[in-house]
Amino acid sequence: MVYLVSVLRLPRLVRNHGVFYRFSSTLTSNQEKEISFADHRTAYAHLSHAEILRAWIVLKLCSFDFLLQNSLKVLETSQRVFGKGLLEKILRPTLYDQFVAGDDPQSLKETANKLKQIGVKLMILPSLEEDIGHKSDQNRYNSNVEVTLQLAEIAYQHGGPLSCLQTKITALISADLLLKIAERNRDEENHFRTISTWANYMAGGSFTPVSYLDKQENIELEMGLERLKSVGAFASGLQLRLLVDGEFTYLNRAISIAALSMAGAFNQTRPVVWNTYQCYLKDAFDKICAEFDVTRRMGVGFGAKIVRGAYLERERILSVEGNYPDPTNPSYEATSAVYDRVVQHMVEQVAALGGQRCNVIVASHNETSVLKALSKMESLGILPTDNTVVFGQIYGMASNITVKLASEGYIVYNSVPYGSLFDVLPYLSRRATENRAVLKGTRRERTLLARELRTRFLGF
Repeated sequence: MVYLVSVLRLPRLVRNHGVFYRFSSTLTSNQEKEISFADHRTAYAHLSHAEILRAWIVLKLCSFDFLLQNSLKVLETSQRVFGKGLLEKILRPTLYDQFVAGDDPQSLKETANKLKQIGVKLMILPSLEEDIGHKSDQNRYNSNVEVTLQLAEIAYQHGGPLSCLQTKITALISADLLLKIAERNRDEENHFRTISTWANYMAGGSFTPVSYLDKQENIELEMGLERLKSVGAFASGLQLRLLVDGEFTYLNRAISIAALSMAGAFNQTRPVVWNTYQCYLKDAFDKICAEFDVTRRMGVGFGAKIVRGAYLERERILSVEGNYPDPTNPSYEATSAVYDRVVQHMVEQVAALGGQRCNVIVASHNETSVLKALSKMESLGILPTDNTVVFGQIYGMASNITVKLASEGYIVYNSVPYGSLFDVLPYLSRRATENRAVLKGTRRERTLLARELRTRFLGF
């Protein structure tokens, strides 16, 4: 009880963060819209007392740098000391339930229904990926396809058309093979030629062997393209949004080839396959402009998930180890400047081309960036119900942004990890290490959670 009271006493300065943010609309004269992300009552009304307290405790733990840096080691050590059974009893009702939808269709359905009650849509995130150095395993990739199609079906069942499903290309094609392709497609014309060839195959054409790959590698590539084709066709048939996640820079060129090839095959009438743009990278603006031009050249729709990014610290280490220029922005502020520039530019493209040709998801926990996007939408006459510029946050975080946007009529998604505890937690620990800046910056949300608890228990 003493601990609970100390939590409730934490934040009396929330108003100093700014209760209201204002931006003017150019659509109507003398009209001003107010959006408050300090509205804890709206943000947490759907949560029980226990869920709010859990969120505060978990986000507080996520603010400690030592735990974030060593989360995977802590997890592995705890598993050896406590054993899987006891560790699951500790972690499932805490970290797992805070950030993960569950590990079976029923638990995913319950999460989807809980989100639907507050007007938030499901964006399923399977914890399927690999890095270079992993042994190529075609059976594993085929199994990943089956899981992805099952999740696509679930996404449609609970969200209907335009529901979102995230995927990683390295879950479907060997990362080592992708690395070789990335290294041989640095020239822009080769890049476009490969995209066109792969898109033609996925649209029903024949496979063209690649000259710099050996016979076995070409067999693996054809099998990989067939997997991409099956996932893209299934998503297109259900009218889903298939969001291809970004990964490490050494793979991203090949990942972009795969994503744009799928776009060439399946984005004929609207954006089905979307690529992800990581704005912690210095070249994010140039990259999104170049890839947008590729889709225009192919005559297909363009979809973009715009994020700050999750691999920053590893990228900096790799640049030092590899003795090449750091590809990342020097600060969070510099990343935010790139992020806002990318969002503003792409919202302009949405307005210019119309919703059937260009869609974007503003995936951000940064209130200022979200407000700038809202202001841009208003100035260009893009309505929330157009479903062309949408928003996204991680499940279990930034509810003050998510719920408020949904209550104002905006289309908002929660990225929801899915899988068993011992499959998902190592994945989440890697994401935690890579997302330290985001997780350490949850003080604002902890303040609002504590304020909500104080209101419920003490009445003020």
